Amino acid sequence: MADTGTISFDVDGMTCASCALRIERVLGRQPGVDEAVVSFPGQEARVKATPTVDIGALEDAVARIGYTISAIGPGDERISPSARHAGEAAAQRRNLIGAAVLALPLMLLGMFGPSPMGATASMAAEGPGGAEWAQLLLTLPVVFVFGAQFHRNAWRRLRAGGAGMDTLISVGTLATFGYSLWAMFAGHHVFFETAGVIVTLILAGRFLEARAKGRASAAVTRLLELGAKQARVIRGGEAMMVDPLTLAPGDRVVVLAGEKIPVDGRIVAGTSTVDESMLTGESAPVEHQPGDTVYGATVNQEGRLEVEVTGVGPNTMLAQIVRLVEDAQATKAPIQDLADRVSGVFVPVVIAIAVVVLGGWLLWGADTADAVRNAVAVLIIACPCALGLATPTGIMVGSGRGAELGVLFKDAEVFERSRTIDTVVFDKTGTLTRGAMTLADLEVVGDQLRFLRLVGSVEAASSHPIGKAVALGAE
Repeated sequence: MADTGTISFDVDGMTCASCALRIERVLGRQPGVDEAVVSFPGQEARVKATPTVDIGALEDAVARIGYTISAIGPGDERISPSARHAGEAAAQRRNLIGAAVLALPLMLLGMFGPSPMGATASMAAEGPGGAEWAQLLLTLPVVFVFGAQFHRNAWRRLRAGGAGMDTLISVGTLATFGYSLWAMFAGHHVFFETAGVIVTLILAGRFLEARAKGRASAAVTRLLELGAKQARVIRGGEAMMVDPLTLAPGDRVVVLAGEKIPVDGRIVAGTSTVDESMLTGESAPVEHQPGDTVYGATVNQEGRLEVEVTGVGPNTMLAQIVRLVEDAQATKAPIQDLADRVSGVFVPVVIAIAVVVLGGWLLWGADTADAVRNAVAVLIIACPCALGLATPTGIMVGSGRGAELGVLFKDAEVFERSRTIDTVVFDKTGTLTRGAMTLADLEVVGDQLRFLRLVGSVEAASSHPIGKAVALGAE
C-alpha cells in the first residue's frame, strides 16, 4: 500500500451532522483516498490519501453535492474556527432578534385574534379581515428574510439530490405558510403564527449552537496565545524587537528574566531556571545551562539567556501540542458513528412519515387543517441536530479544556474508553499540592517588622521562586 498523508480542508455550507456524514461518504469514495473524517463543529475535513491524489477532484466532488471545501496549505492564512463561529453567532443573533420582534405580535394575533374554525360561504365572500392581513405581513419577513437560510440550504441540497435538517424546516414552514395563505381566502383558520414561531425558535437554537461551537474551538486559540508576541533578536551586534514568526533557525535571541521564551532553541550563553509548567505540568522551575534545549512559551525565571533558534511557528513544541489537540478534536468516538448513521437516514424517513400522517388523517376524514398541522408537527419536532452535535462538541470542549490544564488526549476514542478506568496515578507536586513556595516561619533577633520591610524591599523585584515567596510573606 502506498504511503498516505493527511490533507486538511476548510468546509463551507454544513448545517447539521448529516451534512458532515454526506461529505465524508463522497470523499471516502474518491480514488486515492484511504479515510475521510469531517467535523461539523470544527467545519473542517481531514483526508488520509496517497501523495498522487487529485485535490481539485476532491473539491469538485464535494461541490457537486452542494458544499465547498478548500485545501489548507502549510503556510496558508485562514480564519480561526473560533473567529468563524463568532461571526456565525453574530449573524444568527441578528436573525433571531429580527424574527422575535415580529413573532411576538404575530403570536398574540394568532392567540387572541379572530379564529374561524370552519369555513362558510359568507366568510369566503367577505374575504380576509384586518387580523389575517396583519399576520400575513408579519409572517412574510420572518419566513422569507430571517429564515431564508433554511430555504436556501434546502434548495441547494435538493439540486444536489439530497436532503438535510433544513429540508424538514423549509418544507414544514412553507407548508404551514401555503396552507394559511389558502385558508385566509377560503375562510378557514390560519396558522401564520405557527410558521413564524417555528422559524424563531429554530433560529434561537442555531444561535445557541453557533455560540457553543465558538466556545469549544476557542480553547485552541487560547493555547496559541500562550506564545510570546515579540522576540529580542541580535542582528549586527544590536538587539531589536521583532515578531517571533520572522525568525529563522540559526538566529540568536536574548531572553531577560521574567520574559517568555519566544521560540524553541538551544542555550548558547547564560544559566537560569525556566518555568515549563505549561508544557510538562511540573510546577518546579527547571535549571538550564548552555547546551540545554528550551521551548517557546515557557518563562525564563532569572538571569539573561542567549538562545539559538531551532524551531519557529509551526515547528515549535507549542504548535505540536496545538496540532495534537486539533487532531483529537477531528477524530470520532465510536458512539458518534452510530449517531451519524442515524442522522444520515433520518431526513428521508421523517419526510415519508409526515406524508403518511397527512394521508392518514385525510383518509380518516379529518379536517384539512388538522391533517396539515399534524404532518408539519412531525417535520418540525423530528430534527435530530442534538444527536449529531452533542458528541463532537463535547469532544472539542473536553480536549481543549484538557490541554489548558495540561492533559492531552490522543483521539476521541480515549474519552469513551475512560469509563473503564479504575485506577488514577497522580504526580504529587503541582497536582495534588500547590508546588508554590511560601514563607512559613522566621526567627529574628531584634525588630521583626523592620527586618521584614528590609527583606521585602530587597526581594520585591525578584523573579526567583524563593525571592517571590519572601517578598509575598513580608507583605
